[in-house]
Amino acid sequence: MPVETRPGETPLGSGAAPRVEFLSVSKSYGTGIPAVDGLDLTVSPGETLVLLGTSGSGKTTALKMVNRLVEPTSGAVRVAGRSVLEWDPVLLRRSIGYVIQEIGLLPHLTVFANVCLVPRLLGWNEQARRQRAETVLRLVGLDGLDLERRYPDQLSGGQRQRAGLARALAADPPLLLMDEPFGALDPVLRVTIQDEFLAISRRLGKTILFVTHDVTEAFLLGDRIGVMHAGRLVRLGTPAEILDSPGESLVERFLGRHRRFLADLLAERKEKEKQWTS
Repeated sequence: MPVETRPGETPLGSGAAPRVEFLSVSKSYGTGIPAVDGLDLTVSPGETLVLLGTSGSGKTTALKMVNRLVEPTSGAVRVAGRSVLEWDPVLLRRSIGYVIQEIGLLPHLTVFANVCLVPRLLGWNEQARRQRAETVLRLVGLDGLDLERRYPDQLSGGQRQRAGLARALAADPPLLLMDEPFGALDPVLRVTIQDEFLAISRRLGKTILFVTHDVTEAFLLGDRIGVMHAGRLVRLGTPAEILDSPGESLVERFLGRHRRFLADLLAERKEKEKQWTS
């Protein structure tokens, strides 16, 4: 039975970070080769879980089944203990933050109006929308830029990416889906944005499912990493666990010659997290 909501509310609300569960989930597009094959995976409340894999591994298909952009062929996807099929798909998507590589800001709206869009669709009053937009823009480092007058094409690539993250956070969703969100940035800017995102994610404590093909990004951002190949989850563990015991030869090849660098990266990340919590 569909979950009932009042005007201005979403199925997930803005409360505690939810658990996300994939229960024997498969997806086939009729080619004979499943895009996702028997996925069993739980993302714990407040965890950042990174799905790592090459193109065609099934990681993006898995992510899109959470907000019903893709429907499973079999199995069940649950958020906060309920099948996502019980929710109206439009309301479900408005209750989940969604950030993609292409950013998706509407070019005919100012940046500020883009950030206010989902709260407006949810029926928030103007004062609440404005206060929330100002808060999230400050959080991502875009305050003081006169964004009520500026349009997306007037921002730099890094500023647009920050604006996309602010829009995803605007309705205070307890769950974020992020599909290669920093893939289009140049390497130097990408490292800066990754560091900023890591700090923000620790501060907000939301459940985050993050997709990437970049091993370094996965090790920097993930509490746990799920390595996918040919639609299947072939390794799951913390970055340290995967580094110490890759298991599958495919995972060993992923790590390649970068094991020393990744070990140093994890040590650096641990020091940063100590500073944020001190």
